[in-house]
Amino acid sequence: MGMTLEDDALMSDDVQRFLERFADFGRAPDPDKYEDLFDPDDGTVLHPGMTAPLHRNQVRAYMTTYLAGVSEFRFDIASWAERDGTVFVEARNSGRPGGGDVLEWGTVYCVTLRGERVLRGRAYGDRVPLLARLMPEVTLAQAAALGAPAPGLDVGTE
Repeated sequence: MGMTLEDDALMSDDVQRFLERFADFGRAPDPDKYEDLFDPDDGTVLHPGMTAPLHRNQVRAYMTTYLAGVSEFRFDIASWAERDGTVFVEARNSGRPGGGDVLEWGTVYCVTLRGERVLRGRAYGDRVPLLARLMPEVTLAQAAALGAPAPGLDVGTE
């Protein structure tokens, strides 16, 4: 199954550096750290509910907005696996969506690296608990529809 960061003898230097920086971002999220994870020329990310990937020049603004909406957001890397420059990371998240009580949820990140930077990042997770907290007036079915991941797993060819 997945490996922990302590299994570093089994990973490339690029993957190790990416995982270390990603874990650091999870411990102390910051829009600058998030932006720095991405390839400066071609890096993109797609989170559930997005209709198109964001380019690296948009990720800082996205994370600024996200962190404002989910105070005390943090995550820990639970496990990871890598093959040919594509890394799957299972994360355990927590935060206070809308400033309310602490909520915990899981996310799987699929990232294709160029060196140690994200060329293509995709996040998959159950956003229904988050959406239900932020928009209590919507039904469970409506929250599920809003939280549906964008179609496809485009990990690219580079």
